[in-house]
Amino acid sequence: MTKKPQKFVYSKPANGYPEWNNNPEIFQLNRRKPATTSIPFASIEEAKQTPFEESRFVRSLNGEWAFKWVENPAERQTDFYKSEIDTTNWDRITVPAHWQFQGYDYPQYTNTTYPWVEQQELKAPFAPTNYNPVGQYVTAFELEEDWLDKPLFLHFAGVEAAFYVWVNGELVGYSEDSFTAAEFDLSPYVKPGENKLAVEVYRWADASWLEDQDFWRLSGIFRDVYLYQTPYLHIRDFHTQTLLDDAYQNAELKVTVETENLFDVPFSGMIEIQLHDENDQPVYQTKQPANEPIIEFSETITNPKKWSAEEPNLYTLYLSVISDTGETLEVHRSQVGFRKFELKDGLMKINGERILFKGVNRHEWDAKRGRAVTKEDMEKDVKLMKQFNVNAVRTSHYPNHPYWYELCDRYGLYVIDEMNLETHGSWYYGQKELEETVPGSRPEWTENILDRAASMYERDKNHPSILIWSLGNESFGGDNFLKLYDYFKTVDPSRLVHYEGVFHYRLSEAASDIESTMYIPPKEVEAYALNATENSKPYLICEFSHAMGNSLGNFYQYTELFDKYPILQGGFIWDWKDQAIHRETEDGRTYLAYGGDFGESPNDGNFSGNGLVFADGQITPKIYEMKKCYQNVAFEPTDLVNGQLTLKNKNLFANLSAYTLQWKVEKNGEMVEEGTVATLDIAPQSTKTIKLPYVKYENETSGDEYHLTVSLHTKEHHEVAYEQFQLPTSKRNDTHETIVLATGDTTFTFDANTGLLSSVKKEQTELLQSALEPNFWRASTDNDKGSKFDKRSAIWRDAQANRELTALHVTETDVQTTFVYPELGNLKLAITYSVTDYGQLTIHYTLMPQKPLPDIPEIGMRVSLDKAFDQLKWFGKGPFETYIDKQTAAKVGVYTSTVDEQFVSYLKPQETGNHIDTRWVELTDTTGTGLKVSGQPLVEFNALPYSYEEMEPAEYAYQLPESNRTVLRINHLQMGIGGNDSWSQDTLPEFRLPGTHGYSYSFKIETI
Repeated sequence: MTKKPQKFVYSKPANGYPEWNNNPEIFQLNRRKPATTSIPFASIEEAKQTPFEESRFVRSLNGEWAFKWVENPAERQTDFYKSEIDTTNWDRITVPAHWQFQGYDYPQYTNTTYPWVEQQELKAPFAPTNYNPVGQYVTAFELEEDWLDKPLFLHFAGVEAAFYVWVNGELVGYSEDSFTAAEFDLSPYVKPGENKLAVEVYRWADASWLEDQDFWRLSGIFRDVYLYQTPYLHIRDFHTQTLLDDAYQNAELKVTVETENLFDVPFSGMIEIQLHDENDQPVYQTKQPANEPIIEFSETITNPKKWSAEEPNLYTLYLSVISDTGETLEVHRSQVGFRKFELKDGLMKINGERILFKGVNRHEWDAKRGRAVTKEDMEKDVKLMKQFNVNAVRTSHYPNHPYWYELCDRYGLYVIDEMNLETHGSWYYGQKELEETVPGSRPEWTENILDRAASMYERDKNHPSILIWSLGNESFGGDNFLKLYDYFKTVDPSRLVHYEGVFHYRLSEAASDIESTMYIPPKEVEAYALNATENSKPYLICEFSHAMGNSLGNFYQYTELFDKYPILQGGFIWDWKDQAIHRETEDGRTYLAYGGDFGESPNDGNFSGNGLVFADGQITPKIYEMKKCYQNVAFEPTDLVNGQLTLKNKNLFANLSAYTLQWKVEKNGEMVEEGTVATLDIAPQSTKTIKLPYVKYENETSGDEYHLTVSLHTKEHHEVAYEQFQLPTSKRNDTHETIVLATGDTTFTFDANTGLLSSVKKEQTELLQSALEPNFWRASTDNDKGSKFDKRSAIWRDAQANRELTALHVTETDVQTTFVYPELGNLKLAITYSVTDYGQLTIHYTLMPQKPLPDIPEIGMRVSLDKAFDQLKWFGKGPFETYIDKQTAAKVGVYTSTVDEQFVSYLKPQETGNHIDTRWVELTDTTGTGLKVSGQPLVEFNALPYSYEEMEPAEYAYQLPESNRTVLRINHLQMGIGGNDSWSQDTLPEFRLPGTHGYSYSFKIETI
């Protein structure tokens, strides 16, 4: 005779408020204790071959549910959960999904501001009531008799923000914490045949004070929902530990199994564990009687393959419940990675070696689904990260979908797993005391946040990829963080604990094993290393290089510091992907929407667009700078004349023998020879000098340029690391012109009134649509606006309209002009145009400030051509956009593109498409007719369909006018784009253009 568990007996909260309002101590009712994410299978063979959702013990409840939405709790249908209530005529909604993506309510993006502040004035722990939408979900599931006589559990992987559950008209439970699992025992509630499941979800609850992350505020059942069945005695939870010895060679495998027998059915079987290697060969197998609720296994594994991000070696553990007759009742599957992470000698180390986190912060996001991401979304993310040399990810700022951690285990990513805790809107920068900070030291929040910590830890504890637990984000300090720290160190001494908030409240210093900061400029990062003592904590910059819009300038300065100082152990770029929403205009044009586009207030505009990847999954040019700076191989010139290079393998564990080295020599961007080094035996953390058999070029005197490019490739031909060197030649001979162009059919016409070059004709074909004019402005970037540069230096934009021609001198071969800018303190600009015998027009440009002026955005000239001239070819750095502070990833070469392809569609139109160190650039139509510009020796150029006057007013790319031209900018210099943050810090001084001294440069124009 089986004995089913008792039904939950509900009691109303004592204070008269519902669970979701003014009751921070109530965060669950009848929810099961958290446990590792695992699903039972019927056999080891099924566990090997079957996705968890296809286990015979699982019933997915994903799909179409009945749905009703109301604006606030007072309007909800209070009896909708009852068995007799018919929901046939209700709307239908997809689960999992956010209801805001299915036509209900509105998405709202805010950074630090609590989203309800304009709806209702509140103090924690009160939840909104005036506007607090409620979504009521109903579905039905069929159960056969054999699903009724054994334990049956209901699993919600993620529901935002609080919810009640009823089955067949009876209250089963309640749960908060949007980003960890909630499970309920349905055994006492189900019946044969059809069962009614009703769920009531609140957009906001008192717990929403803990969920003030910098993201879109969304709601609903957004992760998987499923039922699963177990035998009477089953594995409720298990914990695997791999304890490496001091030599990091052999390991003790410890497995702790917790069993559960809810029906109190006598059982005399066994618990068996098997460990298999990557070839599915058994490594260890044993069993013990299942006569205690906690069963411990321990065995020494001789020299197992170790797990790291470089070599993510995994074993598979099978845990089985075996009956006394030998029947397999259930099997659980888990990946095991043998590794040791520790704080040793003042540094974080993995398997005995100093670790360097080359990381990104990652919000879960898809432009069409929000945080309801699919397995395919996650797989695309992890593959892109590995392809672009990322080795670490911070789950900002909440536990991610369980499948993400499986991928990190498998592909090799170090993980900072972060609690679902951020209260940025409850405190302010510069605050000294706790004041009204949540959770601070307030006792009413203690159990709530400890529950969030336990839910994350228990769910994720078996993943080797997780090295660090994080206590949340930007929540200031207080005793509650010390209690969180103590919890993690008690349950899991094998990992470290991170919390950046101690930087703002040093009384909570003991809450973090790591010194962690955000958006600190490189010089201050270096200062930490220089002032470090033997008692200093290892340093992580948990958010840096704010990648908003056109950004990631001076990124290389950080990574050079990480290599230079051992105590600086890396950082995490903010962030991986833009948070923007796919939307259509009334006339059918698609675009990516940001804060404010749904009529919501407050909002923080496009501040959600900080990604290395666009919201639709397309990569941005910024990602190449990251890839180059994060590469694990350095190439140093030893003797380039004789082909000698030194390679440094920065990997901790991986030999370079898995890669092929390819090299090529290019003359003026055209390949002249190439070769391959098929075998590279360079041990980790070692160097080796190699000799490449290319021709010597040191006696070349033609003035040609020779570049050597070396790169490492996988067997699949993916480039993982590279470098480029200019080969030494004899001094360039510039006294003789060696190329003669037949350009007698070219005419250059100047406007005597303006002093500008107004026409360039090849035979009867006009190449210019507007005059070639001086220019000092670029379309302001997000970083420009955040640092107020666009305001401080606006004089350079405004002054251009009042340029005065003060001198014009003409000879047979020269036009000499002088301009004065009254609004720039009578700044003088001298431009001389000289026609050579070869039909080229040489332009000499000299800028002479007469008094100190603000920094200059760019120094150069611009001209418009007809749209037909949209074919681009250049010899210089590429293929993606480059700036003086974002060029590490670029290679010198000859590249082709179109003008349209040069426009990068950041969330808001802004400066894009620049190319530095350009020798020459050609802009032609499809017949090859056009204009060539050659630097003397180098220029920067930018060719776009739009001018800055068109780009700056536009909020979205689709608002830009249809272009009938190509706007070509030929610059001496453009200032850097910055990237330390996007709200206060200027571009670093070495990448700015001071308006306090003169500049000059030269270039040539010719027709082709």
